[in-house]
Amino acid sequence: MKRCVILMLIVVVGMAASASAFDGARKGFVLGGGLGFAPVAKYDWPLWEENRSGFALNLVIGHAWDEFNMIVYEGNVTSFSSGRGSVTFAQGFNGACWYHYFGPTGKSFYTAAGLGFYVFRGENAWGYEFQNDPGFGILVGTGYEFARHWQVGAYLSAGKTDAGLGVEMDHSHFSILVSSIAF
Repeated sequence: MKRCVILMLIVVVGMAASASAFDGARKGFVLGGGLGFAPVAKYDWPLWEENRSGFALNLVIGHAWDEFNMIVYEGNVTSFSSGRGSVTFAQGFNGACWYHYFGPTGKSFYTAAGLGFYVFRGENAWGYEFQNDPGFGILVGTGYEFARHWQVGAYLSAGKTDAGLGVEMDHSHFSILVSSIAF
């Protein structure tokens, strides 16, 4: 019974918070994501380097403190198939990102800058998975909000991961995304 009351309280508070959060003003709680294309996704380590293209996506959740600035946790990643066999890789930036909009909601250029960590994982056709330890990552981007809640942007992310045994890998990717952000 105690769990049921706590769950009901969480649901009611969550519904009340979400009702005031998404009022159409770029202020307060923000949540969004986008899909697109990464024409360049690169990793480099001592044995070889590879430069491919692939699918890209981003997810953001955070807070806008006024109509022009928001701070979010962003995941900006890409997935691509290797040219060296049946391996699919995923790599990308995860961290804090600051978005600055230069104009009114729905008609504004924006910039994005983030610091966080970079992740890298792979899986072959036989189900073998590997994952490097995350390392430092950065993100820079720019774009245009062409309608309320809709924007198109170009992002460059770079970072390092640890493959183990003292081997570090360098990574970077450039992505073009169409995103929707609820505020």
